[in-house]
Amino acid sequence: MRHALATLILPTLLSCTASDIAKRRSSDLIGLDSFALAARYGTPTSYQHQGEYLQLNYGSAAAGCQVIVLVDQQQRVSGWASTGKVCTAR
Repeated sequence: MRHALATLILPTLLSCTASDIAKRRSSDLIGLDSFALAARYGTPTSYQHQGEYLQLNYGSAAAGCQVIVLVDQQQRVSGWASTGKVCTAR
């Protein structure tokens, strides 16, 4: 029962975090320290190395909003993108 409940609620919560990020203007995120990003938006759903950058993934396509944030070696946000019907990037 708990597992079934978690599979229903968790994607919704993650999409809320992702859409909060997507609503921010890029000037609000670029240069933001990764620790401040984590404090503001929580833990990413997944991550992977992309050359000299760390790619942090928030939300999911199934939940309707997926946000990708690139963090450089100095642990600052250097870029981001969002996709999905629920995301409303400005």
